[in-house]
Amino acid sequence: MRCPFLREAQVKFCRASAYKKMIVRLPEQPDNERCSSKEYVQCPAVKQHLEELPIIDHCPFLQESLVQYCTAAAVTKYIPYSESINSQCGTDSHRYCDLYLAIAHPGNTTSMAHSQTMPPHDGEEYLIDDIRLPSGLWFSSNHMWLDVSPDGILHVGLDGLMTKILGKIDRLTFVTTKGVQRPTVVVTVNGVDLHLMFPNSINITRANTYLRTNPQKIFSDPYHLGWLFEGTDERSGKESTTAGLVRGGDALTWMSNEIQRMNTITHELSSRPDMHGAVLMADGGSFQTGIAHHLRRDDVLSLFNDFFSPFTHRRFEQ
Repeated sequence: MRCPFLREAQVKFCRASAYKKMIVRLPEQPDNERCSSKEYVQCPAVKQHLEELPIIDHCPFLQESLVQYCTAAAVTKYIPYSESINSQCGTDSHRYCDLYLAIAHPGNTTSMAHSQTMPPHDGEEYLIDDIRLPSGLWFSSNHMWLDVSPDGILHVGLDGLMTKILGKIDRLTFVTTKGVQRPTVVVTVNGVDLHLMFPNSINITRANTYLRTNPQKIFSDPYHLGWLFEGTDERSGKESTTAGLVRGGDALTWMSNEIQRMNTITHELSSRPDMHGAVLMADGGSFQTGIAHHLRRDDVLSLFNDFFSPFTHRRFEQ
């Protein structure tokens, strides 16, 4: 599905000009247009070439082209059809565009209690405590998500539980950026490098490298602007890209259990005596955002092994 803000137009421009300025062609040409008449010989931009070309009824440097442009952009930029194949506007990838998300505000959110397991409907988002769970996505047991669009475009990112536990990161490094591989990044938290790898291979076409300079979008909008990888599934006859993943009601039940498991671990950690022998009172409640930054290095690595290691996908197979 193409972006609703994508429009098409026929434009004209001058190949003799030092600047390529595209002008939208109107249904009827004005009577005083120089380029479409023999008056083009008076144009300063083409006078130096007149000796090389015969005089005809319109300017030989007048070029016409079919283009696409975005009506949501503050500045209109015309993209020739020959280059539009590389654009995300003509596919479901437009759902991850900053401009589209800022204007369209897609998706609905429904709050759910921790114990409810009603299967969600596609296109809706559910809140389990304060963690978002989009119903149409697939989830791996190491807390990464996969979006499979109707036109075959794939997107991969980190889910809401992982982003809440991490809170923020010091650095983001893309290990895989192209080709048929398992999408992998390294996030650095308080000097600890954590390797996050999606368990299934996809044909990676691009990575959201903008996040290297602004990783906060991973945490403010993990399921849209915080996507990490885009790709396709071209492995005919091989294991499905969604093998070993869960979605819908199964994902809802799994996420509820994971949140409860994380709360239990948090209470255990808080009950340990500190260096002075003091013990914090475990009075229930949920773990706070960015808890990884309050843990010792060994505890961060232990938490990673329990929740985010690429080998945790084996739990879904048991």
